[in-house]
Amino acid sequence: MDIQIEILHLISKLKNYIIKKHTKISQLKQKLRKFCPKKCVEFIEFHIVEHCNLNCKSCVHFSPLAKEEYLDIKTFKNDIKRLSEITIGKVKTINIFGGEPLLHKDLIQFLDIARYFFPNTKIRLVTNGILLSEQNEDFWGNCKKNKIVISITKYPIKLNWSLIEQKADNNGVKLEFFADDKKDSQWHFPLDLSGKQNRYTNFMDCQEANKCTNVYKGKLYICPIASNMRHFNKYFKMNIPITEKDYLDIYKIKNANEILKFCAKPSPICKYCNIKGRTFNNEWNISKKEITEWI
Repeated sequence: MDIQIEILHLISKLKNYIIKKHTKISQLKQKLRKFCPKKCVEFIEFHIVEHCNLNCKSCVHFSPLAKEEYLDIKTFKNDIKRLSEITIGKVKTINIFGGEPLLHKDLIQFLDIARYFFPNTKIRLVTNGILLSEQNEDFWGNCKKNKIVISITKYPIKLNWSLIEQKADNNGVKLEFFADDKKDSQWHFPLDLSGKQNRYTNFMDCQEANKCTNVYKGKLYICPIASNMRHFNKYFKMNIPITEKDYLDIYKIKNANEILKFCAKPSPICKYCNIKGRTFNNEWNISKKEITEWI
């Protein structure tokens, strides 16, 4: 009987060992898969407003540090037209972002242009929701016409959610929640100002790697940190370099394969991220524009 118990114990230990090894191998495969170009462009994000009306602490878009800035329609039209040509209109999702996009007085025109050049793509308007209840019938009608999904990041602030949901429902507009599972907490993605991190291991461990593509004035970046670093540099008088290797000029590339290959490898700026120092369950708060929020 003792021998049987010992054998069962050994079998149990072996089983747990195999499970742990299998889990580690699966995790490693998942990380290495980030270096494999995807079959199509999954996400393209456009900032049409740089500043925000909420200004969350540690914002990875650096919106609390940005001066008031609105993207002009001509630039947006040229860029999205070019991306439509490059990708042959095959992009899974386009996010109209900020800052806070509802601050843009010409928002409706942006939505019309986005839908015109990407008739079959899911287009999301990503907002903090603060200004949604103030939107007029033209806004809601445009969202319905263009099949725009309003994607709200739910922060722990007082909003009349029932009214917002009712307006969306009454106007036939789809509503969803962006990062709803983190509504009461805050990310902290610290930078390493020395730039001494290994960009390849950083890329392998990064949640955003080979996933998030940001376009700003003809340049395509692999993440919002790279795309918006200029705000951090300017506000704190820093000089984290953004070189020609950190982005693609969309007017110089020929097809979507170049985008897919570019997104499947780290950019030089990746060595300025402190991936191991990232935390996710911090108490949400408003930014005080202190450098400690980003380092």
